[in-house]
Amino acid sequence: MIYLQFDGLEEQTHLRLRGRDLRAEKEAALRRCAELGLAVALVAAIERGVNDHEVGAIIRHAISQPAVRSVVFQPVTHAGRHLPFDPMQRLTNPDVITSIVEQLPDWFRPSDFFPVPCCFPTCRSVTYVLAEGETVVPIPRLLPLEDYLDYVTNRVLPDPSIRGALEKLWSASAVPGSATVAGQLDCIACGLDSPKILDQLADRALMIVVQDFQDAYTLNVRQLMKCCVVEIVPDGRLIPFCAYNSVGYREQVREQLSGVAVPTIVPNAGELTPVLLTTRYGSKTTAGADRDAPRDATNTGSALR
Repeated sequence: MIYLQFDGLEEQTHLRLRGRDLRAEKEAALRRCAELGLAVALVAAIERGVNDHEVGAIIRHAISQPAVRSVVFQPVTHAGRHLPFDPMQRLTNPDVITSIVEQLPDWFRPSDFFPVPCCFPTCRSVTYVLAEGETVVPIPRLLPLEDYLDYVTNRVLPDPSIRGALEKLWSASAVPGSATVAGQLDCIACGLDSPKILDQLADRALMIVVQDFQDAYTLNVRQLMKCCVVEIVPDGRLIPFCAYNSVGYREQVREQLSGVAVPTIVPNAGELTPVLLTTRYGSKTTAGADRDAPRDATNTGSALR
């Protein structure tokens, strides 16, 4: 599966998010993947007011491309290089799903999307569709998934065939359009008056994923504890993906592998260096702050002077 960055179809989207118009290169890559028989996931970083109006067009484009097996919408993680942004106006998974439904009302409704069981419910939602030209049928319309999802979790003796199929179909490791997924879906649908399109599912199935990654503004330890996307660091630890990119693990590993010292603070905090002290716990505090001053309601003490 080729994970191809694909933020949109408009020139302005590429200029704002990537700094140059990459549309021709993306289309050439899609054509080449189709020629070689390689499956592709289109991965779009979605930012409010930049390309959230393009989610419907991206899905339409994905359906028209023979190599594409899935679309992954990722509300922007505000870390690293990015446009100026307001963290209070961030895009969320429900926002993206709402945009999909509004832009493609004949194809989708909110109930077509289900949380992926392997991670925190708010992290990732997914649906599968069968597509033939302008006819798009979400798989949840064919199967009463609410009746079966209970077999995936919190059951002592679930039906092995149903559980196995649903766990793999609605999981982070499912490869859309693969023979394995097609077989699992066929197993679930056995006994139903399923359409003949199931016989050619590998060529007509598309997975749509909405994946929100945490950043410094939204970091939630409870979500990290249930994370199923990890980074393996040189000493063998498995670091939750969002923690790796948000709280300093990436910089720590970069320093270990390169031998080049990484600043302990972000560049725009350099002017605060004279008033920062390292506590015995490894965190930072301010030098010279009035320890006896009354604390405000946020328990952060007095402002820097």
